[in-house]
Amino acid sequence: MLPQAVVRELRAMQRLGLRPWLLEWGKENLVRPARDMTRRQLVVSASVGIWGGIFPIPPCTMPATLFCIMFYSAGVPRLQRFNVPMASVAVVINELMLPLDLLMMPGFMLLGQTAYNKLTDSELDCHVSSQLLEDLQEQPAETFKRFSTGFGLGILVWAAAAPLVLGQIRVLGALSKFAPGGR
Repeated sequence: MLPQAVVRELRAMQRLGLRPWLLEWGKENLVRPARDMTRRQLVVSASVGIWGGIFPIPPCTMPATLFCIMFYSAGVPRLQRFNVPMASVAVVINELMLPLDLLMMPGFMLLGQTAYNKLTDSELDCHVSSQLLEDLQEQPAETFKRFSTGFGLGILVWAAAAPLVLGQIRVLGALSKFAPGGR
C-alpha cells in the first residue's frame, strides 16, 4: 500500500470513526471482491480452507492453511494465485472445519503410526482412543507431551499428502470452469 493511500485511509478513519470505517473497509476490500470471485476462485479457496482446516493439531490449522495458500500460489500464473478475497474465504472455511478436524485427528495419527510401523518394522503404539479428545480438552499440555509421537506422525501424513491434495485442488479448480451455469 502506498503511503498516500495509508494517509487517506487514516483520515477517513479519523473522520468516520473506527467502527464505521472498519465496516466500510470490509465491504470495499473483502465483501465486494468476494462477490466478484469466479467459480474457480471460490472452489479453490474453499478446498484449500477445508484441507488446511483438517490439519492434525486443531490449534494450528491457521498456519497450515496459510502454508497451503503459499504452496498453491507458488508456480502458477499470477491470475491463478490467491488474492485477499480467496484467502479470506479459505481462512473462514478453515475455522468452520474444527468439528471435522477433531474427528479426523485420530485417523491421521493412526495412519502415521501404521506407516511408521511398516517402514521401520517396529511396533509403535500411541493408544489413540476417544479418551484422547477428552484429555486434550482437560489437560492439553500433558496430552501433547504424552501423544507427541502420534501427533508428529499425523502431521507427517498430512504434510506428505498436501502436495497431492493441492494438485487435485488445482485440477478441480480448472474443471470447475466447465460446470454448467455461473461464471
